[in-house]
Amino acid sequence: METINKPDVAQQTCFPAVASPVTTQKLGTHLDSINASIASPKAKRRTPEQDLIDEFIGHLNVHVDDDLKIHTLFNTDCKSKTLADIEFKSVSNIHWVIEAKSNDSADRHNTVHKIFGELLKETGRKGRVDFRHAILIPLESVKFYSRAFQSIKREKYIGFGNLIPIDTVFMSSIEGISQLSWAALYDAYRKN
Repeated sequence: METINKPDVAQQTCFPAVASPVTTQKLGTHLDSINASIASPKAKRRTPEQDLIDEFIGHLNVHVDDDLKIHTLFNTDCKSKTLADIEFKSVSNIHWVIEAKSNDSADRHNTVHKIFGELLKETGRKGRVDFRHAILIPLESVKFYSRAFQSIKREKYIGFGNLIPIDTVFMSSIEGISQLSWAALYDAYRKN
């Protein structure tokens, strides 16, 4: 498998490996806590973004690539005011800063605009060095976001991705995770 830091690779698919008993136990504990919070009458109302984050974290916990597998988890709360939706250090010591958005909500068109604002906000956080920015979207939403982004001139969209810089676009589904470059997300939708 090629590493994610090769900019000429438009898309890479990464599916979790067969989990070891220790990894399965960690994942099971994580999923148990998620299920308990859903079942609890005092639990916060779930959001499409939080469900996406929880699914993604489950995949990363058992991932075979040390650049993506979680070593230290800092945040997985889509409502956090002080950290990105997802922040963690990988086994290979990469600090990931990931904003999650889903088109599975009543304000799905606003999530397109929010991606830009959230990423800009993350660049202004103090005390961060040597980290990678990314976004997370549901796999089935690629064409939705691509089509929406195509209302922006391509060179401005690409320029924004270079300004931040956006390392990758993660996509998650029940089967696993995959990745696209920022440019490939723009180009994914083709008008007939």
